[in-house]
Amino acid sequence: MALRLATFTFLEFFKKYNMDNGSINERHSLIIRKIRKCPATFEEIIDYLSIESDIQEKNFVVSIRTFQRDIEQILLRYNIEIKNNKSNNTYYLVDDGESIQFNERVLEAFDTFNALNVSERLSQHLFFDNRIPPGTEHLQPILQAIKNSTLVEFVYTKFNEEQTSGKRLVCPLGLKEFRYRWYMIAKDTKGNAIKTFGLDRISDLKTTRLPFERPKDFNLEEMFRYCFGITSPKTEKPSIVELSFVGYQRRYIQTLPLHATQITLVDNEKEFRVQLKLFISREFVMELLSYGNEVQVLKPARLKKQVEERNITV
Repeated sequence: MALRLATFTFLEFFKKYNMDNGSINERHSLIIRKIRKCPATFEEIIDYLSIESDIQEKNFVVSIRTFQRDIEQILLRYNIEIKNNKSNNTYYLVDDGESIQFNERVLEAFDTFNALNVSERLSQHLFFDNRIPPGTEHLQPILQAIKNSTLVEFVYTKFNEEQTSGKRLVCPLGLKEFRYRWYMIAKDTKGNAIKTFGLDRISDLKTTRLPFERPKDFNLEEMFRYCFGITSPKTEKPSIVELSFVGYQRRYIQTLPLHATQITLVDNEKEFRVQLKLFISREFVMELLSYGNEVQVLKPARLKKQVEERNITV
């Protein structure tokens, strides 16, 4: 069973809390699982916890006062808000529109954690992807520095250089995940340029108490809205891309879109055609090449030429 990187990171988070809090963390997970399906009254939630208690031979049943504390802790720990609809006295998950993607990843990790939190007798039926992402130990201190708007210092080594590029002192602005790796987006104190740093290439990370002022015009979501990967051109405009998929790969593209802007143009027995709006980056070209002859670039012409030339070279 291969786990996506974000899930892996959240799983490490859950494991830590589970070691410290035992059945409390499991109870939180069960409460969220119940309310995810549909809003439920306190009595319905308790009935569900009672059934799970019998199945797992543990006691998850709590009083209304403890349940209210659980709701507060779930919000603080996982940024998942649960509210009460007083008209029918049911509890439901709040979707504020802004944190939906993050919450989906947290909930995904909850599902995975629950599936893996099983008896050791079932361990022979589980197989993990052994590509453990390096650099995830830096996530927590960087997030704390982002929250506090304080500088971080580290040594950075580029993949195309044998020697380290020396110490960096930066203003951390955000974190981005792509393909089993995490990246820090930060403003360099030398030159004030906004750069991307792979966490797997960071060493000797130190948080400081030196404050910085976050750029008022910086928006992480806008920066990567039309990006595939971590390349974010500053001057180029996003392109309208049309792709035609055939064979079994079309099903993968249907269930897991290439990009958030993907829309379906044609879906029949002959082809699955989609339209995307994004920057044409090296990462995107490499992604298309991985589909071989099961994808055809229809637009734009320059992307079609790039892919055809690369295919000839290969």
